[in-house]
Amino acid sequence: MDKFVLLLIGSFFVIGGIDYITGNHLKLGRKFEEGIKTMGALGLGMIGILSLAPILANFLSAKIIPICQVFHLDPSIIPAAFLAVDMGGYQLAEKLAMTKEMGAFSGIIIASTLGATISFSIPVALGMLSKEDEKFFSKGVLVGIITIPIGCLAAGLWQKININLLVWNLVPIFVFAIILGVGLLKAPHVFIKVFNVFGKLIMSLSAVGLLLQGVDVIFGVRLVSGLAPLSESMVIVGKIAFILAGAYPMLELINLIFKNRFEKIGKKFGINSAAVAGIIGNLASNLLIFGTYKDMNPKGKVVCTAFGVSGAFVFGGQFGYVSEVAPEMLGAFIVSKLTAGLMSIVLALWLYDRENKKFSLKNNGGISNEY
Repeated sequence: MDKFVLLLIGSFFVIGGIDYITGNHLKLGRKFEEGIKTMGALGLGMIGILSLAPILANFLSAKIIPICQVFHLDPSIIPAAFLAVDMGGYQLAEKLAMTKEMGAFSGIIIASTLGATISFSIPVALGMLSKEDEKFFSKGVLVGIITIPIGCLAAGLWQKININLLVWNLVPIFVFAIILGVGLLKAPHVFIKVFNVFGKLIMSLSAVGLLLQGVDVIFGVRLVSGLAPLSESMVIVGKIAFILAGAYPMLELINLIFKNRFEKIGKKFGINSAAVAGIIGNLASNLLIFGTYKDMNPKGKVVCTAFGVSGAFVFGGQFGYVSEVAPEMLGAFIVSKLTAGLMSIVLALWLYDRENKKFSLKNNGGISNEY
C-alpha cells in the first residue's frame, strides 16, 4: 500500500510540475506551486521544534519513565498524546520508547491523531473560527476523538504488536480521549483557553529552536549543546513540500472528476457541497476547511470536523513526514487515520440526526437544523 500511494503521489508531482512549466493548462500546475510554497511555512513551524527534540527527550525521560514503569506503560505514549507527529511527537516517542515497535506506534499513530489534534488542530482552528462556529467544532472534535482508539487499535494490529501490550497502552489514551471529549462538551471555554495556551507554548518553543539554529548557522556560535543537526530538519521539510506538491494536484483532480457525485452523496446525508469539499480537503490539510467553515451547513460542520481529527493530513504533510522518517509505517499510518476518520463520519451523522430528532420532538415536532 505504501509504495503504491508514494508512486501515485510521485506521478502527480511530475504531472503537476510539467503543467506548471507549460502554463497550467490542466489547472494542476497551480496546486503543484502551492505545495512547493508550503516549504516556508513548514520550516517556520517545524525546524525549531525538531532541533530541540533531543534536548526535550532528555528532560522528559527523567520525569516520565519512572512513572510509566510503575504502571507498566510505554513512556512513548505520553509525548505522542500531546505533540503532532511532525512537531516533535515522533522524535520524543522514539527516544523514550522501551521498544522500537512501540516508539513507531506511539510516535506515528498516536501523534498523528490525538497529538496533532491537541497541539495543532484545536489551537489553529479556534484562532480562525467565529464564536458561533465553536459549538459545532467542539461537537465534531468530540466525535472524532471517540474513534481515535479504534484507529490506533487497527494500526497496532496491522503492525502485529502483541495484543495485550497494545490494549494496555491504549487504555490511558482512551481515558484521556474521553476526558478531553467530555471537557470540550461540558466546559468548552475552559478547554479552549487551555488549548490556546498550549498551542502558543509549542510555537514559542519552535521559535526558540529556530533562533538557536540561526545563531549557530550565521555566527557559528552554538548557544545550547544537544541541538539536532539543521540538515536533518531541512531534508524533512523539503520532502514534505515535495509530497504536498504531488498530493495537492492529485486531490484537485479527484475533486474535479467526482465533484457532482460527491455533491449527490452529501445531499443524501444532509451536508452541503462546501462540507463535502471540506472532507476531501481534509485529506491534504484541515487548514483548507477552516477558511470555508462559514459556508458549511451545521451538520456539515460537525461531520467535517469529526473526520478531520484523524483523517486530516493522511495524504498531506504528515504523509510526507512519515515517508521520510519511517516509510515502513505508511501502511499502518493510512489504515489508522482512514479507519478512525471514516468511522467518525458515520458516528457524527448518526449522533447529529439523533440529537436533532430529540430536539424536534421536544419542541412539539418543530424542525431544527442545529443542536
